[in-house]
Parts: sequence; C-alpha cells; structure tokens
Amino acid sequence: MAGTTLSPLDYGRLLMAVTLGFHSLFIILGVGLSAMMSIAELLGILKKRNEFSLMARRWSYGFSIMFGVGAASGTAVAFELYLLWPTFMNIATRVVALPFFLEVVFGFFPEAIFLPIYYYGWNRFSKPIYHWLASLPIVIGSALSGFLIVTVNSFMNTPAGFSYTINAQGLITSVYNVNPIAAMFNPATPFETSHVVGATYVGTAFMIASIYAYRIIRGDRSNYNILAFKFAVVFGFISSALDGIAGSLSATFLSQYQPEKFAAMEELYRTQSYAFEKFFDYTIPVRGLMSFLADGRWNATMTGLDNFPASTWPDVPLVHAAFDLMSAFGFYFVIVSFAAIVALSLLRRHISLVNLAYYAVLPSGPLAYLTFLLGWIVDEEGRQPWIIYNLMTVKQGFTTSYSAVPLLFFSFLTFYTLLTVITVYILQRYYKAHPLNKGNGSVYGGD
Repeated sequence: MAGTTLSPLDYGRLLMAVTLGFHSLFIILGVGLSAMMSIAELLGILKKRNEFSLMARRWSYGFSIMFGVGAASGTAVAFELYLLWPTFMNIATRVVALPFFLEVVFGFFPEAIFLPIYYYGWNRFSKPIYHWLASLPIVIGSALSGFLIVTVNSFMNTPAGFSYTINAQGLITSVYNVNPIAAMFNPATPFETSHVVGATYVGTAFMIASIYAYRIIRGDRSNYNILAFKFAVVFGFISSALDGIAGSLSATFLSQYQPEKFAAMEELYRTQSYAFEKFFDYTIPVRGLMSFLADGRWNATMTGLDNFPASTWPDVPLVHAAFDLMSAFGFYFVIVSFAAIVALSLLRRHISLVNLAYYAVLPSGPLAYLTFLLGWIVDEEGRQPWIIYNLMTVKQGFTTSYSAVPLLFFSFLTFYTLLTVITVYILQRYYKAHPLNKGNGSVYGGD
C-alpha cells in the first residue's frame, strides 16, 4: 500500500520469506533428486536399459551443482537466523541443537563424501552395481538432512524437552532440565517430517516430469524423453498419493495440538460439532464432513477461533487460502499423474489423449514448487504470532539492533539474486556443453 513504511520486523520477516522461498528449491531437489537418480540407475542395471542409467548420470550433474549452491544458500540461512532472531536462537541452540549437529555428521558429510565418488566414478568400478551403491549414502544423507532440519520446525510448533521460567513481561529468562531427545522427537515430529520430506519427492518428480513434457511437446519424442517422463509421473503418482495421506494425518494432528492453526486453515470462527467443510468460499453440503475428516466422527466438536483471544489469531484469510490451494494442487498431482500413466500405458494408441497428458503435466513443475511454498505459508503464518508456540512471539524472538535490519535485508537480497543468476547460468552452460547422447553406448565409460 502506498505510503506504508516497513518496520524492522517486517523487513526481517520478508527477508526470511524470500530466503526460504529461494532455499526451498534446493531443499526439494536436494532430497528428491538423489532418490530419483538412484532408483533410475538401479532400474537401468536390473532391466539392462541404458536410458535409465543415462537419466541417472545426467541428473547427477544437475544434482551436484544444486548441492553446491544449496550449501551456500543454507549457510546464508544460518547466518540470517543468528543475526535476525538472536533471542529465539539462544533458546533453540540450548534446547534443540542436537538436530543441527546430527544433520552435519549424518546428513551433510555423507553427501559431501560420496557425491564426488558417484559423480566421477561412472567408469571407475568393475561392476555398475558397485557404482550404484555409492548413491545410497547420498539418498539416505539427503533424507536425513531434511528430516533433522524439519524437527527444529516441529519443535517450534510443539515445544518439548525442557523447563523454563518466564518473567512478568512474558519473556523466557532461563531454561533447564533440557532433554534434547524429547525436544527433537516432539509431538509434531512424525507428522511434519513425513509430510515435508514426502513433499520434496513430490516436488522433484513433477519438476522433472514438467521438463520432459516440455521437450516432448517441442517435438523431441525420443525414447529417452518418453521413458524419463513415464518414470517421473509414476514416481510422482506414488509420492503424491502417500504424501496426501501424510498431509491428512498432519491436519488431524493440528486439530488437537494447534487448534488455532487448524481453525485458520478451515476458516472456522465458531466452535461447533457436525462442522461443515469449507473450500475457499464454498461450503460443501455434507453435514459433519470437517468433523469426520479431522476426527473420524461426524459429530466431533471442532474448536473454532472464538476459543482464543483475537490477539493470537493468525491471518485467517491468508492461511485458509494457502491451505485450500495446497490441497487443490495436491489432488491435481494425483489425478494428472494417474491419468498420464493410463494414457501412456493403456491408451497409447490414442495419440490425442497421450498428447493431452503431456500438456496436462506441463504446468506441474512450477505448481509443485508453489505448493511446497504454500505448505510453509500454512505452517508459519498459521503459527503467528508465535515463533515458539505459546512460549515466544515472533516480536520477542527478533533482534533489537533495528538499525542494521534494512541493510541486512538488501545485502541478503542482493546475494540471493546473484546466486540465482549464477545458478541458472551454470546449469545452462553445463547442459549445453554436455548434450544428450542418444547412442547405445554404455553410460559406464568415458568422461
């Protein structure tokens, strides 16, 4: 709005939104792409299909670049947390520091050690299966990295594993009786980690499927492109269906442990039984549907926002819209991937239907990235005004060095802009210099 001046806190929140929005791309591809390239290589070995092995090799190039840039981006995120949210980090490092340590040892280190072996070792092993084994620490390490970092966010949603004292101003003055295991494995951990890590597989699958759909639509209907597209949509269908289940379980959990967030997601202002489900502004005419979906009982009482002070309400329209968009796109991923599988397997003689499947999948890549961001909007905006639920507000966790915040904002914004440009340039330059070899020679050889 014209004439509006951003406060230091606004700058800080906006910077974290931009930073995590950029870094999310590396989270998605860093976890999901490692799994896809490992599975593709294994399929190539078992089925003796050179195309699968070629997929894995070409994807490993992109993964290596994204891993390096993601490490730089993640380091910048860590600096931002300490610079902008020192009060919050003072609590986090004393209570829930264990996941950060474990992520470095069991997540980052295995990836950093085995990725060069995998990348440079295509013609270094006596048997292809030995090269494939080098991918396993990368897959496990990347998944562990995602899991461990998300446990910290889970702690922010359901803090556990410590005792504390609060002064008259509502500020935490000391923490004691710290149990780092309980803090890491807090009530939200199994639900949030499964949903977020699952979302990285969904995001990667549809980004890959979208790229190959674009190539096919542009006229390159090589066996390699069609097979890569099929592999991506099958992987996407399985992962999106499973992640949909994880998301449903997460919503049920939120209705019990974070009822304000759940009420905002459902735009439920009044506590009621037999609650109706609302999709955007449309109320689905099935009495008790929301109650049933959240609790398994049609007559279950759903806690509305009227049970809480208005000062602790999140931005209800934003959270509700983000949740409904995320859910709608989730259904789209399941439906469009299933339809594409049917078209390419059972209806492949019907060229018009097959072409329609390519066009239907084409927008799924950008939408998958957007859906991941919408999920974080629901999580973070739905917890407002708290940075640690019911213990510390976002304002309390923010820095008191207000004069430095605008400078930090523009400095990090410049850094991420340059990082984006450099990343795109490197990827384009690399793949132009290494065009797809459609020959029948073995992938396990040459440079």
